Amino acid sequence: MGIVNSIPEEGSLFLRDQNRFSIAAVSISNSRNRTLLNIAPNAFPANRYTPKRELGDESVIEYIQDPEPALAGAPPSFLLRLPADEELTFNFTFVIRQGQAPLNAYNADGASSTAPPALVDTTINGLTFVFASNSRELDNLVTREFHANPNLHKDPHVELVGDFSTTGNASVQFQWSWKWKPPKPSEDRGGGWRTSCTFVEYDQRAHKLEALATFTFWVQSAPKPLRSPTSPSPRLELGVPPRLRVPSNQSIESRVSDTDDLRVESLEPVAPKSPTFESIPEYGLGMVPSQSTTLTNNSVKLDVNCARPGEDLSQTEDGPLFRATMKSLEQKTGNMRARWKKVLKRAESTLEAQVACNNATSELMEALREASTSNANAVQPAIDHYFDKIAKEILVYERSNTSNIQKLIIDPIQKLYNIDIKQAETKRKDFEDESKEYYQYLGRYLGQRQDTLKEKKRAESDSKYQSKRRTFELRRFDYSSFMQDLHGGRKDQEILSHLTRYADTQAKYYLETAKKIETMLPQLEALSFEVKQADKEYQLQRTEREEKRRVLEKNKKPFEEPPLAQAPPTTPANGSAPRGTPSSLESIIPGRKPSITPVIGTPPPNKFKGIRDLEDKDPSALLSSDPNSTAHRKEGLLWALSRPGSHVDPKGLNKQAWHKFWIVLDQGKLSEYTNWKQSLELHMDPIDLRVASVREARNADRRFCFEVITPHFTRVYQATNEDDMKNWIAAVNNALQSAVESVGKRNDRPSTDPSLSHKNNYNSKTPARHATVGERPGYRREESAGDDGKLLQQVRDADPSNRLCADCGSESKVDWVSINLGIIICIECSGIHRSLGTHISKVRSLTLDTTSFTPDTIELLLKIGNRISNTIWEARLDKAMKPVAGSTREQRLHFITAKYSERAYVSPIHPTLSHYNSPEDTLLASIKKNDIQNVLYALALKADPNAKDRSRGTHSVFLALAAADPASPSASVSPATSPGVRPTTSSSSPARKAFPIAELLLQNGADLPTQPAPIPLSASARMYLDHKADQKSGTKRTTMLGSNQPNPRDDTLTALPQIVAGNGSTPGERAREREAKLQKRVSASGRLVKNITEGTSPLSSSSAPSATTLIEGRRGP
Repeated sequence: MGIVNSIPEEGSLFLRDQNRFSIAAVSISNSRNRTLLNIAPNAFPANRYTPKRELGDESVIEYIQDPEPALAGAPPSFLLRLPADEELTFNFTFVIRQGQAPLNAYNADGASSTAPPALVDTTINGLTFVFASNSRELDNLVTREFHANPNLHKDPHVELVGDFSTTGNASVQFQWSWKWKPPKPSEDRGGGWRTSCTFVEYDQRAHKLEALATFTFWVQSAPKPLRSPTSPSPRLELGVPPRLRVPSNQSIESRVSDTDDLRVESLEPVAPKSPTFESIPEYGLGMVPSQSTTLTNNSVKLDVNCARPGEDLSQTEDGPLFRATMKSLEQKTGNMRARWKKVLKRAESTLEAQVACNNATSELMEALREASTSNANAVQPAIDHYFDKIAKEILVYERSNTSNIQKLIIDPIQKLYNIDIKQAETKRKDFEDESKEYYQYLGRYLGQRQDTLKEKKRAESDSKYQSKRRTFELRRFDYSSFMQDLHGGRKDQEILSHLTRYADTQAKYYLETAKKIETMLPQLEALSFEVKQADKEYQLQRTEREEKRRVLEKNKKPFEEPPLAQAPPTTPANGSAPRGTPSSLESIIPGRKPSITPVIGTPPPNKFKGIRDLEDKDPSALLSSDPNSTAHRKEGLLWALSRPGSHVDPKGLNKQAWHKFWIVLDQGKLSEYTNWKQSLELHMDPIDLRVASVREARNADRRFCFEVITPHFTRVYQATNEDDMKNWIAAVNNALQSAVESVGKRNDRPSTDPSLSHKNNYNSKTPARHATVGERPGYRREESAGDDGKLLQQVRDADPSNRLCADCGSESKVDWVSINLGIIICIECSGIHRSLGTHISKVRSLTLDTTSFTPDTIELLLKIGNRISNTIWEARLDKAMKPVAGSTREQRLHFITAKYSERAYVSPIHPTLSHYNSPEDTLLASIKKNDIQNVLYALALKADPNAKDRSRGTHSVFLALAAADPASPSASVSPATSPGVRPTTSSSSPARKAFPIAELLLQNGADLPTQPAPIPLSASARMYLDHKADQKSGTKRTTMLGSNQPNPRDDTLTALPQIVAGNGSTPGERAREREAKLQKRVSASGRLVKNITEGTSPLSSSSAPSATTLIEGRRGP
């Protein structure tokens, strides 16, 4: 297969440690168990693997040049070429050997030891085989997919081999077989599949996969021959180019013949025939079969220009490059806003036109049906053969296309325009304010006198500085990520994904309906494949970014001041700049081309480094302690006085005299720049380091100072911390030494390409954030320890299922209920319930709207709950279709609409097994039995909540009241008693009974009966009817702040007054007391809404309760 390499390279055979794990032999066979190739090493340890044929097989072993090398300009690599015309099976033989323990040269008594080294067992845990189409995808599976996907073992490109150990033997040999399959659906360029394979083991300590062996080969696809369409035999294949013959009166049909070549042989040379085809006589007449078969094209490989995640802009430090990049992105936002607004208007116009067209077409078809009653001969044939079949299918397609425009074009663009583009200016102002506040405080912090600071005060000052810096870095991280996503990043990818989904859905549905656009399907499938891959990569990038942010938010170690006893001066490593941004200061400073490169060259990244490795590194490990490794270029932010020598002037001790400068160390000179946030301006002539020296300013009154001494003046600089100061001293020392020893030389320089300058190192200790499913930025509202928390806890304790959302199963913020459905939901699903309308779902908060819950409503929630409700509303639901906590808003909206509006998962009444024939009969029977579960089932079947008993015509509400609390003979009243008559209650009357079924009927559309009850009712039932009548008439209705008249369209629900005789308060006083409490809660909710509006607690529009919702939740019915 090639030369063995100990370093992973493209197209080479890589073996990490042959003494520990080696491949002894590889045998490749076909489906008939015939060995095609045997691959074996030349020795041990092997430096080459050689393929050989079986004895007697003299066929040539083929190789192919790699059609897609990983590096442009790299020397060509050749891959072993295998045929794909039959099944390929790889039989591997592995050998693992014992290792040697570390040699101890001396015994315990100090005497010299000559004993041979001891052998230790070798154990390989979780040996796994991984394959992909190229090394880039292979690295992605082993690193990023391994950390992001806990079910990686279920991936079709991953196979577990097993755990192996020597267990006391010097070596152990084992075998394993693998059946080759294409790594991707479409072929690569060249008509085959490039297959990169690796054997990895799981490193439990580092939590990563370590490569043991890697190799690559090529499988050539089988050629597709031309066949005659008139012959059943596959041997009838043509080898002559098709040439039409003019039909004669003797010919049976027009055919292709090679006799035409004989007639023109003397005039022009004839191309030689292909040896793979032969002419077979047809029909016994000695004729050549006719050729009418067209060439079948192979899979088309398209170069789809689909963007991939670029370098993370937040890795660039806050300097001129970062500010210039942010400024260029901010200037693009205005044009973007106008263009997307125009697109949104045009899309809405398209939707309106299509809806009107579909309605007009449907009305036309209905008018034709009406016309067919009088003009059957003129219209009926067209209806039977076109309008009832073809036209109906076309209309279904058009309506589906209209729905896709709303869901896949208008909704995503509205989200981008309203949520992202409009917030760009607000986020910019927030970042600028935070930046200004941070640098002002940093100046004050660095201006503190070292000798006057006490230890306690210094610790408090350092802690506050760390907090300020962490807040600034978080704000900078969020702003740069937002702008990078908005311009050419994740937001563009989301729009492209939705547009591609729209195009894919429209085209494929059109193919199913009309079969007229088949030629466009290969191109569209190629685009869809690329977009899906890009979506996957952006999702991985988003996961990594969340992990980085989590560590940046919680990890305080990078900002702590190092101890005084520190390692030798070190220099931080930098990495690569983000794509699409200026790579050096050459693009910022006109007329000047400084060569600004990283202080330390970027080392070649480890091939299998994952994002988890960021958490295992210590910041000090990234700084080199070897002075020889320090380069001669550096740049960064330092503080200094406005002119040299001012540090000895007493006026210079004033902290206002110190200014921040952007210092650039390059080509043996030290340059100072001012106004670096906008555009660089040279403050003074550069300092020539050939006649200068540098040292720590030990006698300085300020901390972290060093001085550059020249024959003319002494320049004092102040760094932000001790490590930074030592790094600057080391960098200046190396630069001036290099400038003196060899002028113009650049030793150990990583690259002269300016595109490599000003980069960050991804191997640095970058803060990360562990992403959690369903987690998003938002305000955190503490649960009240009073009645609010008690009500929530009471509902949760009633049934364990009430702790989870009834629709998505989320455990986060499950404190919202639908009072007419009797379910508990999360804040995400509550927004979707609210969008369905109050005739479907009436949403309240268990913590914000506690005054809206009556004893009847609370009893209703306790009796039903999520478990009972879902047994009814999800009776026919496939559990795989139910959303989860991390589902998108579109998925939740589709499911909740189907569940409650369309009632798609409710089990219908069985014609033979059910006791009742109609939903109304089921409703009335369940009410009389006081069975709330079957009452809810009948309402889910669209039973009329105003149904009446056939025997007496008793309203369903009266039946529910009588079933829940039957009237005693002594307390019964005449059926003629009107609900308007107020019963008198004694001072010793107990609290009235709750009526959950009556409340369920009223919440689901039942009308309050106005006629007298034909059956006796208890005192509590009459009291309940009186209260509902008062609510309906508005005599005791509690009005909202600033509203004198109730809104008839509002869903109203208020608490029942607590009737306690002899409490010393009148109904008017109790009403005023409730009014005062309500105003206080409305004021609190107003402050909450204000905070949400100002951005302190951002919530998505789908999940956050609006101000109107918070107020409506406290209105009574």
